[in-house]
Amino acid sequence: MKTLFKRLITDFHESPPKQLIPRNYAIPLNSRKIISLIGVRRSGKTFLLYTLIQQLRQQVDPYNIVYINFEDDRLYPLSLKDLDNLIDAYFELYPHKREDKLYFFLDEIQNVSEWERFVRRIYDTLNLQIFVTGSSSKLLSFEIATSLRGRTLSFEVFPFSFKEYLAYKKIDINFDSSKSLSFIKNAFSIYLQAGGFVETFDEPSDIQKKILRDYLDLIVYRDIIERYQLKNRVLLKHLIKYAFSNIGTLVSLNKLYNEDNNFIDIC
Repeated sequence: MKTLFKRLITDFHESPPKQLIPRNYAIPLNSRKIISLIGVRRSGKTFLLYTLIQQLRQQVDPYNIVYINFEDDRLYPLSLKDLDNLIDAYFELYPHKREDKLYFFLDEIQNVSEWERFVRRIYDTLNLQIFVTGSSSKLLSFEIATSLRGRTLSFEVFPFSFKEYLAYKKIDINFDSSKSLSFIKNAFSIYLQAGGFVETFDEPSDIQKKILRDYLDLIVYRDIIERYQLKNRVLLKHLIKYAFSNIGTLVSLNKLYNEDNNFIDIC
């Protein structure tokens, strides 16, 4: 495992800068706290890390920065006792860095059971600025705050806001300009239908719908079912469909049970 970590660290240091899309998040690069980014799948947590890494590379020695993606299949299966190999691998590659401040970016760290024990220890014992990400399907803000026992600042990452969407599309925001307003209104109509997941932005309508349908299956159905060990999947799908069809409407379970015959049959 140590050899693999050495390869991953070296590959990261040799990788060229990535093409990034600016986001409207003010995340500190140097803090006394562990920075945690939590959000739904495909919301852009990883690319937000890349943005922070690129900013840091302009301020510190790039070899003081380490990025590890814990969804890398080469790391599977990874246990808590394996994580210490990451620290050993880095210092065997760069022994002269022991006195430097280092920046560790641990992406999707929740894939390692009891990861918080490792992170708390290296935070307390080494000169590290630590950034962690986790999908909200498996790790909620209050859970990571509890796990890290007051050592963290949490930021929730959402899909693109409409303002970010306009910036991505290079649409000027000028409410005094008729031309600008026309572009804004057209973009808003598209944004309302397709949402803020950046993967869909440049796709044709039919592909957008398929991507969003896949997201629905992945995020809503699979993640919720796995997290809460739900057994009645048909009922969950019916509830979600009902909620999407009645946005802004107050609903109680008693009212739903009394008025919806399908709900009674599913239960």
